[in-house]
Amino acid sequence: MPHHLIAALLTFGLTLRYRAQKALARADDEGASTIEIVFWSVGLLVLAGLVYAAIQAYVNGKIPGIS
Repeated sequence: MPHHLIAALLTFGLTLRYRAQKALARADDEGASTIEIVFWSVGLLVLAGLVYAAIQAYVNGKIPGIS
């Protein structure tokens, strides 16, 4: 389950990155919105990393109790 969430967030971030690169190539006046897209994509990637680390820490904490 968490892998699907991480994959979805990373795909979303890469899509935003692609759009930002495309916008940079064609627009002069749209720089502010491009920067906003980049910040959102970086923020989502950081959030995905934090969620992954939290789930991994929780699972690793429960492993000794299994046996």
